[in-house]
Amino acid sequence: MFRILIPLLFAATLPAAERTVERSYWLHASLGLFTQKNYFGPDFPATTAPTTREIEHAAEWLTGHGGANRLYLIFHREIPDEEALRVFRDWRAAVPPSVGLIPALVTRMYDEPQTAVFDPDELDSFLARLREVVPSDSIALYDIAPKRDHTTFTGILTKHYPGGLIRLGLQPGEPIAAPFRSAVQDTWSAFCHGADNERDWLQPGFGAGTLRNWVAERNGGNAPIAWDLVTVAWDYSATERGGFPGYDDAEKNDPLPAGRNLAARNLIRELAEPRVFGGFSSDLYILQENSRSAPHDGKEGSFYECLKRGEDYAGFYAVPLREIAGIYRELRTGTGVQARTPASSPPQP
Repeated sequence: MFRILIPLLFAATLPAAERTVERSYWLHASLGLFTQKNYFGPDFPATTAPTTREIEHAAEWLTGHGGANRLYLIFHREIPDEEALRVFRDWRAAVPPSVGLIPALVTRMYDEPQTAVFDPDELDSFLARLREVVPSDSIALYDIAPKRDHTTFTGILTKHYPGGLIRLGLQPGEPIAAPFRSAVQDTWSAFCHGADNERDWLQPGFGAGTLRNWVAERNGGNAPIAWDLVTVAWDYSATERGGFPGYDDAEKNDPLPAGRNLAARNLIRELAEPRVFGGFSSDLYILQENSRSAPHDGKEGSFYECLKRGEDYAGFYAVPLREIAGIYRELRTGTGVQARTPASSPPQP
């Protein structure tokens, strides 16, 4: 039987500081069925914006049963700017005031020339209006590719959001420095590597060891890091023990094995220095893209469509999603895995 507990951790009534660590999701503000426009390139069709009621349904699940205390709302002009401002306004009205709402802008597309989503004047104008709609002090810059140049945009972002930038999708080994004050780190390959939790993932050369190295790396810095909990793994049928198959295919990707998020959560809490442990996050965009594929849930059964209808997602990737939501609810109610005490003093400034 898979061991859920890792030494130095114990189930407990959590102190107040533990209950307020980040429990976030990242997803499109537009909740669009297809969101390729200005993400993979400029020539895709715009998606359809959600209704106010659809946003209310989504917010209710994410902040209720989903357990979130922060939402990162991705935007890359997949809908027109005017409609986007209405959508962000509806999200702010639908989400409880105690839940942080952070716009997460994509500033460069993932086409070959890395086309800018906004030119500087457009971005400056849009942010001035967005700040009135979502009066947060912080904004996130979304990028799941490492070390791309965003200097054209970061000064404009910090002008309107002086609380600092959050790097959403930080890659392993990628440095974090000003103007970014914190980050959400991508963990996909470490969480996925190993078909079986006990026989593979925890063994030398597999995912748990990689995750340990990543946490140790971030312990050497000063920026708070939230760690991505995962719903979608890669295709486990292609290799004997769950190694990377050499492709990422939405029609073949499997759910993350049951219990993997719990084990990874425990490992992170065992190893992460409290001064740089920001909490947990989860990428729901990848869930939408994979659930939408015909061999899994199809368009109508995809995750965003379930959110908009106010339905609990019960599709192909439901088991890891429910596991993540359960972790969040435990943190919210003050039960769950207690953090260890610091192993060393913080470095001197």
